[in-house]
Parts: sequence; structure tokens; C-alpha cells
Amino acid sequence: MKIADHIEMLEIKVPMGEHEMVIHPVVIYADNQAVLFDTGVPGCYDKIIEQIDPAYPVQSVILTHDDLDHIGSFPQFLEAASGTLDVYTHAQNVGAINGTEPFSKANPERINSMLEQFPESIQKSFRSAFSTDTPENVNHVLQGNEVLPFGEGLQVIHTPGHTPGHTSFYDIASKTLIAADALIVENGELHGPNPSFTLDMEQATNSLRAFQKLPIEAIVCYHGGLFKGDIQQRLNELVNPS
Repeated sequence: MKIADHIEMLEIKVPMGEHEMVIHPVVIYADNQAVLFDTGVPGCYDKIIEQIDPAYPVQSVILTHDDLDHIGSFPQFLEAASGTLDVYTHAQNVGAINGTEPFSKANPERINSMLEQFPESIQKSFRSAFSTDTPENVNHVLQGNEVLPFGEGLQVIHTPGHTPGHTSFYDIASKTLIAADALIVENGELHGPNPSFTLDMEQATNSLRAFQKLPIEAIVCYHGGLFKGDIQQRLNELVNPS
């Protein structure tokens, strides 16, 4: 779905046993490339590529945090780029993405259980990418408050709470917030992050205050998709519940 001339929200359906999870990675088309925000669970590479304009190769990947449903297919994007991929993430995610530190939430048992569902090639690729035996993956370390040179500028917003390194992004030209998991949409309504999957709910709620300073016209949530409407009123309700 086109959010603006240069922004597309993808819809990736992921089988989860008897159920289905729908996730919404985002693509910004800029400077003859596709900038991809998050990569889904393992096995999502082909589904994501099918929805990206083939005229724009994926040359940059922005990882909003280190949850498995956001970094799972990252190894395939690394392989496809053959060492030329620009990888952006917050400083607090770098150790996990480079394989030198554990993920914020996923212990080895959970990772093994997840990978068992996939072909050996995907398992091997995942373990290799997030290993100290392979080169570092991240070549652009974010701190927060930077403006990245995509389109007319992409503002970096560190939004800790869901995970320590969770980061959201604001596209200045279209006034679109790429919230990642800082917010979700459920039954058409905007909510804060899912408490069941958020490490520090108080901190995550406080992080939403950064959004109140921005003239936002559209929000894309990784879980739930697009939200428009009286955004600032809803943010105020979330930050200051009665």
C-alpha cells in the first residue's frame, strides 16, 4: 500500500501454527534504491522482495530493534547484497545484530525452537549471520535524533521500552511515523505497545511523548498497519490515561 509517493507499507502474512500473523515492513524509495525497515521472521525474504518495486534494489536495511520477527530474514538480505548492504540500527542493538551479544528477548532455546520450522539452509544462514565467526553486520550506528539522508530527511527517534534499543522513524516530507512496535493498531484503534512483549511498559509509554512533538499525519505500525485520524489526541490519551 502506498502511504506517499516514496513510501510503501508491505503486508506480509506469516503462518503461525493454526493462526496467521500479519506484519508490515516499510519501504522508502530514495536515490534509486529501496530502503527497507525490518525483515520479518525467517523465511520472509521472497515474500518481501515480491512486494518491492524491482526497479529499486534493496541497498539499505534499517532494523528498528532485535526481535526475531523483525530481524529473521535479515541474513537473506545480507547474502543477496554480497557485502554491499548498508545496515542501520541503534547502538543498543548492535551487539545482538553483530552476533556478539544475546538478543533482548530470545534465548537460545527459543531461537532453536523457531529455526526448527525452517529448511536447513535458512537455519544455517541465520546462525552464520548472527555469529562472531562472520564479519560485523552493522555499518551505520544510530544514537537517536539524527536525520538520515533519505528523501527529504528521515528523523531517528530512540523509543526504548519495548526493547532497550527500539527505534522509530519520522519521514519529514510525508509526515509519516514509522512506529515499528512502539505502537500497534488493533480493530482500527491505535494502542501503545503490547504489554505481553514489552520489557519496560512504563518506559515504552514515556517514549511516546517524543511523537507528540511531531506534526504526524499517518502512522505505520508493524503490527496492525496504517493509522490516520486524530493522532495527537490519541497519543495524549495513551501517554496520560485517565
